[in-house]
Formats: sequence, structure tokens, C-alpha cells
Amino acid sequence: MGRYRRGHKHQKWRDSRDQKQRENGGDGDSKIQMTDSDWMLLEGYLLEYRSKACEAYCSKGGKSIRNHDVEPMGDDPVIIGKHQFLPLTTASCRRPYIYLPDTLNDQERRNVHKICAFLDLYHVGVASKVGAVSSNDPTEDNGGKNSSDPTFNRRIAVSIFVNGLEFVPDCGLNDSQSFPSRTCRPWFHRAYGNSTKSDRCNENENDNDPFKERKHSIEMEKRQIRHFTKLPEQSVRGLDGGCQSCDSLDFSVLDALDLAMVPTPADTPWMLVDTIEKLILCADELVYGADSSDKISQRSSKIHELAFDLEMHNISEGKSGIRTCLIQLTSDVYTTIVDDQGVHTKRVYKDFIVDPLAPGVWDAIPTHLGPIFSDPHIVKIGHGIGGMDISSLHRDFGILIVNAFDTYEASTVLSQSRKGMSLLSLCRHYGLPDWEHYKMLKENYQKSDWRKRPLDSSALEYGRFDIRYLVTLRKLLHRDLTKIDMLGVPVRIGSSLEEDSGVELASSHISNDEASVNSLDLRMDSRITDATSSFSENEFVNSSGSPSSPIPIIHASEFPCYHHLMKAISLSQKRCLMLWSDDDVEPITRNPSLLSMIKQATKQRGYGKYWSDVHMQLYKKLVEWRLDTARREFNTVDVICSLDFLIFVAYKLPTSRSAMRRYSYVLPATLQDDTVPYYNELCELVRSSDAFKRHQHPPLSDVNSIDVLYYSDKFENEKIHDRRTIFPVLIVSAVCGAFVIAMTRARRK
Repeated sequence: MGRYRRGHKHQKWRDSRDQKQRENGGDGDSKIQMTDSDWMLLEGYLLEYRSKACEAYCSKGGKSIRNHDVEPMGDDPVIIGKHQFLPLTTASCRRPYIYLPDTLNDQERRNVHKICAFLDLYHVGVASKVGAVSSNDPTEDNGGKNSSDPTFNRRIAVSIFVNGLEFVPDCGLNDSQSFPSRTCRPWFHRAYGNSTKSDRCNENENDNDPFKERKHSIEMEKRQIRHFTKLPEQSVRGLDGGCQSCDSLDFSVLDALDLAMVPTPADTPWMLVDTIEKLILCADELVYGADSSDKISQRSSKIHELAFDLEMHNISEGKSGIRTCLIQLTSDVYTTIVDDQGVHTKRVYKDFIVDPLAPGVWDAIPTHLGPIFSDPHIVKIGHGIGGMDISSLHRDFGILIVNAFDTYEASTVLSQSRKGMSLLSLCRHYGLPDWEHYKMLKENYQKSDWRKRPLDSSALEYGRFDIRYLVTLRKLLHRDLTKIDMLGVPVRIGSSLEEDSGVELASSHISNDEASVNSLDLRMDSRITDATSSFSENEFVNSSGSPSSPIPIIHASEFPCYHHLMKAISLSQKRCLMLWSDDDVEPITRNPSLLSMIKQATKQRGYGKYWSDVHMQLYKKLVEWRLDTARREFNTVDVICSLDFLIFVAYKLPTSRSAMRRYSYVLPATLQDDTVPYYNELCELVRSSDAFKRHQHPPLSDVNSIDVLYYSDKFENEKIHDRRTIFPVLIVSAVCGAFVIAMTRARRK
């Protein structure tokens, strides 16, 4: 009964939300909703475009293609569901492509892509200026902007020509700088690509396995992380008689510390690591410093803290398509800068931005950066590391983080709430002067395409903001977490001011030892908060009402006495066990597109009404081929192709790349590369299938397949030339006719 009531209440909330959106015109992507009749009109519009474009293409040879009876569109704009479509005139249909309105929301665009695939139309999403709904000039310039620009929207370009979309400006179809998925293979699949889950559980591993040593090291690192989780005080440096100053708290210094004292990214030197040589130098300077004058044999490690952050991009439709595109690093090892007079010196901390997509860098990262991340004597500092940072480092490079401190988890404990503060909120709370500039960079570049090279300077500045203040934030959070236990005064967080979307934590499977991690709400959608007070000595009073001064120095060996600090450290260590795993098998029989096809076949209507058992058999063979190809490529199945693509292949039976591009104009890299046999294998599976042999996939009654057509600039020029020469031809013909008539009459006389 309780479950029913909760579900009933949730349904009522959804109904009231939908009603408000309909009354208020909607919000965001729900602003414009198309009905079933609108979708039928849109399908007719696309069919009319296809028919008139084919007719214009073939009319030169006296042919006329008219595959269906659809009422021709006039010269006035076509209104479908509050969207204004381009009128299908002869001039617009002769062009290589047409634009659809940019007022279509995300869900509507996905449906349009699906419709175009079954109507044998080539389609692609491109960036467009806001309000440019009817321009179809092939020479139109979008100003070089991308879809992340706030003044640009997404819209769809449609064409009947296999090369028609290449005329679309700034569509990125010929972008050679896309993610090199066949080069940047995940480490996890290279290590376990040819083994099953049962093979991994077998202790008798192959002696020739090149990753055998690293696999054993990972298990040792996992045990170390679990040890730190149960005994967080063991992760504090200095407990074994070492350097007590590493983690000790000196309140005479910390009480006067804030982020205004930290050099900004503009005042900090940095280096873009895009070669193996620079990567080696980066690892060396992180550990030993940039201005070390000691001999290499006499150098000792100076690093105690490493701040890191990752920028990623999803290169496919599934969650396993996430790949690391950028790694930002900085440590507490300073570089001394002396002015021109040689009098004043300044300590700065150098930042490093590692480009994993640079040639050779991807495979070199585990060797040169892996030991730094796995060193238990170095505290790795990040914000929201349990989201995708931990899993991405493990999946792509086989790196585990031993001894971490998560500033997000620390802010959760500090504010004593279920949600922590975003990194921008923490920076503002602790006195970052240019937090507004950081906020602007965050809004513009947080969701940018990190695959693009070269990266924009502002995007790199945003990446450096994400790591620049983490080392100091750890000290400040240690100070405030300790004061909660010392004086019993929790931090007071003011009311939220504005939305600040953070990193969304990816779902992952963990062992029973880490089951307690799931008890916390790890959603990173937090709000910017304004601290109503900061921690200073005169803010804390004892029971008598007189000011109470904190203990001047707290040594690292005394940290176990402070519960809130130990809780923050323990939670941070637990996040390091949220590793990536491929144990999740994609449900191939529960794919929404497949279920829709089966439903339409049952009802004998829709695009999937011809779906039959032979198509299902081919679909299962294609799924097995995708899994086998992923194992041979040591890659994820989503990178090979999507399940929706396999459903399209099983139904439409394409045997050429041009036919496959009717589903997705940009094919997966494995199907475009002629040096590998995967494309030929896919075509052979289609040709040898029962569906192909028995011809049980007839053309749809209202949607006939069209041949592959190529657009040429000469086509339009020839049409213009024909119109210009028609009058001289008529004049010459009239003169010749008159001459012939005159000669005939003369002979009769």
C-alpha cells in the first residue's frame, strides 16, 4: 500500500508538472510538443522533399520520379506543430540539402533522425544561429561557432545526396581530429579483452600475460585503499615517526589563510604536455620540482600533495564510451622565481595539462604517472572523484588512487548535509576574489567538446581553475573540520543563491566492503552557497560566553581524536574503490528500438511492420559479431557500433557504406577503415542472412528506396545554361524552318 501511495503521489506530481508546462508554454526542451498528427505531417513533408528533389535531379533526362501521392507544398512557409519549415520550392529542392527548424527540441530531433533513417534520407545535426530557420544557402557561414556557443542552436540538415551534407558549412563531418578510438584503447580491455569474468577469477593466470604484474599490483593497491578506509588515521603522514609537518595544523598560520593568498592561474606558469618527452619532464617536476639543483642520484622526493582533475567526453551512445580527453595536475612542490634585481623571490606552483590524445601519450601515462597516483605517501586531492575520475583512470590507464582526499566529501561533512558544495561554491566560500570569472568559464566550457584540438585558451584556463586551489582547500577544510570537534560549532551555510550543476556521478558496482558508499547521496547537482560566517578565533565561544582560542598546533598523530576529519578522510578513501567494470552486459533483447520494432510488427503498422523472425536472427548474429570485434580490438562494444545501428542493419539490409550512412552519416571508425576486415564481415553477414536471401524485407508501400545520388555543382550550372540558351535555339529553329518552307515553295513554282 505504501508503494502504491508513493507511486500514485509521484504520478500526480508528473501530471501537474505536465499541466503547468502546457499552460505556461513549457520549459526548456518541453517547450514545444508535437502531436501524432504533427508527426504525420512532418513525415509527409520529408516525403515531398524527397520526391521533388529526385524529380529535379532526374528531370534533365526526361525522367520523373513520383513514388507516392502527396499534395505538393506551396511557396508559403509550412507550419507543423508551431515549427516553421522551409517551403519546398523547385529552387530549394535543387540544392544539396535543406535545413529543418532550429526550434525542434532534443527529443524531437531524435525522432526526426529516426524518421529520416527509414525514409532513406541522409541527415546530420549541425550548429546554427538562433532564429535561422529558413536559410538553405549552401554558402551560409555560421561564423565558425560550435554548438556550445550560447547564441547558437542545433538543427538538422537533410539531403537525398550521399555527398550533399558535405556542403553544409561547419558541420564537422570532415573533422579529422575526432577521438582516435582505435589508438586510445581502454587499458581495462587491453588487459582483460580476451578473457571472460570466470577467467579473471581463475588464479592460474597465463605466465605470458604482459599485464600480469600490473594486475597483481592493482589487487595490492585495493587492499591498501580498504585499509585506509577502515583506519583513516593510517593515511595521515607522520604517524611512523616521519615528517610531522606534512599534515600538522598550525592555527597561527591557517587562521589567516584564504584563497586570496593563492596565485591565480594567470600568475602561475604551466605547461601543455603533448609529447612523451614532456610527460617525463612533467612527472619529474611534480615530484622533485623545476629548479632542483641537486644531482639526479642525490635527489629526494619533495611532493606531499597532488591535485588532479579530468575532462572527459562520451564518444558513443553508451556509458562505456566515456574517454579521458584531458588530465590537469599540480603539486605542492614549488618553483622559486627571482626578480630582475635578484632581491625578491616568489614561490609559485607549476600547473600541467596532459593531453592524452597526443601521439604516444596515452600509452605512456600508466608508466610515468601511475606510480605517483599509487604512492600512499602522496595525498591525491580532487573534487567529486567518485563521479567519473576514479573509474576513468582505472578504465583508460589502469591507475588506482591510493590515499585520496575528496574536497566534495569534506564539504558534505563540514556542512552536515546530504549534499556537498561544488568546487565553485567552496572557492567562493573561502574567499576566492575572481570567483565570478571562474563561474563564467565554468558555464561556457564545462560541457564543451574536449576532443577538439587545439583547445581554446579559455578552456585550458578553466581546466587550471579546477586544480589551482585544491591544495589550499585541503588545508582549510582540515582546519574547519578539526574546529568542529574542538569547539562544537558547525559551519553555517547560507541560503542557496543560484544553480550550479556539478559532476554527475556515474553508477558503478563495488564489493560488499564498500556497500556503505551507496548509502550516501552522491549527486553533484549542488547550489552555490554563500558562507554567512568564516572560521576565526573570535567566532568561537566557550560555555561561559568568553572567546575560546583553539590549540595553536595539532600534530598529525593527534588527528584520530577528531571525528569529523576522520569521517571525511574515510569517505574519500571509499571513493577510490568505485572502479570501472565491464561486468554489466547490455540487455540486447530489451533495447527500446528493438521493442518498438517488435510492437509495430505485431500491430502491422509503422516502420517496423515488416520485422520478422529472420530479421531477429540476423540481429542476434550482428550482436555476436560486435562482441567478437570488440574483443579483437580490445575495446568496448559501444565504440564498435550501437545496438540501434545493428537494428537498422538487420531491418534495412544495407550492403554499402552509403546505405549505412542513411542511419548515421558519420560511421564508426572500425567500419570506415579499409585496413581492417570488419566492414566486409558486416556486409557478408547481411548477404548470407535468410532475410536477404528470401527477400522478406520488401520496400515499404509508401516509402520506396532510392538509388545513391551524388550532387554536383555542374548540375545547377547546366540548368541555368539551358535556360539561357533556350531562346537562341528557338530563334535558330524558326529561321531554319522559315528557310525550309521558302525552299519548298520555290521548288513547287
